[in-house]
This record gives sequence, C-alpha cells and structure tokens, in this order.
Amino acid sequence: MIRIREQALPANGTVHIWSLSLDDPALDLPGLLSDDEITRFSSISHPKARLRFFRTRCALRLILASYVRRPPSELTFIPGENGKPELPTGAPRLRFNLSHSGYCFLLSVVAEYDIGIDIEQIHANRDYAALARRFFTAEESLLIDSCDNDSLFYRMWVLKEAAVKARGMKLLAGLDRFECLQSEDGDLTIRDKLEHADDNDWSIRQWLVDERFVAAVMVRGAEAEFINKTLTNTRETPVFSSRRGMQ
Repeated sequence: MIRIREQALPANGTVHIWSLSLDDPALDLPGLLSDDEITRFSSISHPKARLRFFRTRCALRLILASYVRRPPSELTFIPGENGKPELPTGAPRLRFNLSHSGYCFLLSVVAEYDIGIDIEQIHANRDYAALARRFFTAEESLLIDSCDNDSLFYRMWVLKEAAVKARGMKLLAGLDRFECLQSEDGDLTIRDKLEHADDNDWSIRQWLVDERFVAAVMVRGAEAEFINKTLTNTRETPVFSSRRGMQ
C-alpha cells in the first residue's frame, strides 16, 4: 500500500492538478473502498473498465486524504449542489473534480471555488463532425468542418465539459449552453450564452497530456495559478490497514 505525504491546502486562487496512470498496480488497494464503491465495482462487467474504476476511486481517496489528514478509507462523500460530490461540512473546505480517459487520471483540487476538469482520448476514427452537429452550436460545427485535423473537436469538447462540470450541470443538458470561440492564433475561449457577465470570472487551462489526450480545467476566479502534482516522490511507508477484501 502507498500513502501520500500530507499536502498543504491550496492557497487562495491556486489549483492543484494531480495526474497519474491507472495502469499503476500500486493503486490496487481494496481496503480503501466503501461498500457502495465495492457494489459499483462489482456491477461493471468489462474487466479493464472495472479495474480502472477501482483504481480511480483508490487514487481519489489517497489524494484527498492527504489534504484532510484522515485515513483514505474513512472519507465520505455527500452530494452537493446539483448532486456534485463533495466532502462533508467540517472537513477542510476542499472542492475537487476528477476525470479519466483510458489510462489517464486527472484530479483538480482547490479551496472554496467551483471547479471542473475533463480529459478525453483522441480517437482518429470517430465521426466527430457528426457529434459536433448534434451537441455543438452551428458556429462551432463550421469551425470543426473547416479544420484539417480532429484535435479541435476534442479541445472544444473538454473545454465545454469542464465548464458544465464546474457548474455542477448535467453534461448533455449543458453542452450547447457554452460556446467556444477561436482566436486568429488558434487559442480557444468559452462563453456562457445565458450569463455573459459571468465569463470573466473564470480561469481556464488547456493542454495536451500527450499526443493522444487533451485536457481542460476551469475554475471560478479570474487569475488562478495551476500547479501540477504527481505521485512521484510523494509516496511514504504504508500506514493504513485494509478493512475488507475485494471479491
């Protein structure tokens, strides 16, 4: 078992972005999961999806526990506004959001502010133009149709999904509420078609995790600082014992 060193709460306006590989067997820690998580794990039929769900929940618990100074197995999650998971009142006021695609896992952690993060694996054989026509605005679809590669669709998708998740909205009900705009140099910005005055109250980071994955994070606050975190050099001697086995 691994334990992450205690982490200081992110300073005001600072976002910690944790990244790790779900192919890491060090995340096989069945004693960390709740009964509900074990039930969800058992209901997943595909072996690879089941394993990655398991490691995702273990990673989430390990990382958040390092901030709140509690054993990972003792963390509880409650539905916040619009059902978005939160740590209960009384724990340090952390806000977080996670996303995973393929073997890549991202977790954003911030103090107090609304936040959303998304990562997507680029699939060259996907009919992304048809998806854009279904879920995006007409202007966004025209931009994608005029692009000679599929990366623009994925860059728009993760940015729009990060915006939806930051507000705790349901994904498909909110994608067309937000519109991506592209500058002459290719950078993307995003606007809320229903609340234009809100657009300048958010900070955005967009990046390529590698040539196969695109990611974006959006946090309330006009001038956020983003700090990358990994499990490298954060592991310590195991201290938490298993509570149960995994079937």
